[in-house]
Amino acid sequence: MTKRTSKSKPKACDKFQLIADKLLVLMASGTLPWRKPWSTTPYANAITGHRYQGLNPLLCQVDVMANDYSTTLFAGFAQAKEHGWQLRKGSKATWLRWGGTIRKEEEDALTGELTEKFFTSVKWLQVFNLDCFDDSEADTKIADVTARFKGPENPDPRIDDAEGLIEAQDAEIRFGGNRAFYNPSRDCIRLPNFADFSSAELYYSTAIHELAHWTGHESRLNRNLKGSFGSEDYAFEELVAELGAAFVCNELGLTPALEHHASYLEHWASLIEQDNKAFFRATTLAQKAANLLLANADVELEAA
Repeated sequence: MTKRTSKSKPKACDKFQLIADKLLVLMASGTLPWRKPWSTTPYANAITGHRYQGLNPLLCQVDVMANDYSTTLFAGFAQAKEHGWQLRKGSKATWLRWGGTIRKEEEDALTGELTEKFFTSVKWLQVFNLDCFDDSEADTKIADVTARFKGPENPDPRIDDAEGLIEAQDAEIRFGGNRAFYNPSRDCIRLPNFADFSSAELYYSTAIHELAHWTGHESRLNRNLKGSFGSEDYAFEELVAELGAAFVCNELGLTPALEHHASYLEHWASLIEQDNKAFFRATTLAQKAANLLLANADVELEAA
């Protein structure tokens, strides 16, 4: 029997488990990789331009979210090497699922005639996100490649008052990628670029929503930010952030345009049905969150 070595290819089931584990982590943090309120570049091979289909865009999305990649473009190791890109140490592969039909000719043992037979084949393909490569010594720059895939940009102009409010918080905000969230453990916000949103109001609504979460950090208003996705604590905090963002948007003359809020309505309805004071508690905390954001920007909420 041949002894399996450390260089042997992992079994297919290992990749299924790898992807499942990433999905569970993302869902536990409240991130659903199949839903996002902005347009981005496609999930595609950066070299050939091939756009991934079927299950593969979701597999890419899972890795982009799990690893906080800034691009949705990928390349094979050999493809990248041809362009002079070097794989960064510690980079992890993204596994794509390929399925197709293979044609094979077989010779009849008695007659010697060749007949065609077709077989269904499924295999895993290894690619790497472009963030995994270093192009410092290459003639072809990764930025030039990604620019070719850029989708239509947000045509709206930026809004000065909203820009000023965001800047006044002095919060750590990292731009890029295709998801928006606040990470309490790192005290950091991640936002897609302004140009990736379909409108200015959607961008500012999203940014202010995440800033409302940011106010709950233990060093600021110290709210409970540890609720897992689907829990009452999670739904409650989302309600606080939603209301807080609405209060701030109203003061700035913006129409809140969050596109994901409907997905939480069922959670909020259930929460309020179980506790008829939950909405009032959320409103009080949201008011404090809005007050903090507006005070940081030297704007005061008008008295009710």
